[in-house]
Amino acid sequence: MLKHALTPNPLFRPTQVLNQLRSGQVFYVKARQGNGMIICHPHYAEVVGPGALVGGVVDLDCARLIPLGNAALTYPENFERKRRAFHARSQWIEATGKAVDCPVPLKRARRIVVMMRQYFGPRAIAEIPDEVLGNIVGVFPQTIAMARQSLRRSQRPAPPAPRPMATSNTR
Repeated sequence: MLKHALTPNPLFRPTQVLNQLRSGQVFYVKARQGNGMIICHPHYAEVVGPGALVGGVVDLDCARLIPLGNAALTYPENFERKRRAFHARSQWIEATGKAVDCPVPLKRARRIVVMMRQYFGPRAIAEIPDEVLGNIVGVFPQTIAMARQSLRRSQRPAPPAPRPMATSNTR
């Protein structure tokens, strides 16, 4: 239902979408791999992917939406679509919960950065502020910055091994 999409453009005007969310309107994220939203509430944030519900009573206090990929919000056509969208949202909450289910803040930070990179790609994650990612897993922005830095170091290619020097066999 592309004619019902709020916007195919990943840059949303806050008044366009936030007012509808605050009124209880229900949408879902257009189902394409790599698309998603970060839903920022006053004291925490959630990440949702394709097909997931956005809005309704769970997002009345939404303060900000951050699109990931080429995301678009669409109205659910019927009750079955709403049900599937709600199920998709609960699956995203569960997946994020696995990252949060660790008492060590730096490990939580690394897990969310890795999870987000794998699903949404490194470019999309690079643009997300540390504060927002920290709000997803309950860590300080500095912890996210440390996690990003340690992941960058671990992903750098190793320097080439030294080659054995050629020995000349001249007598």
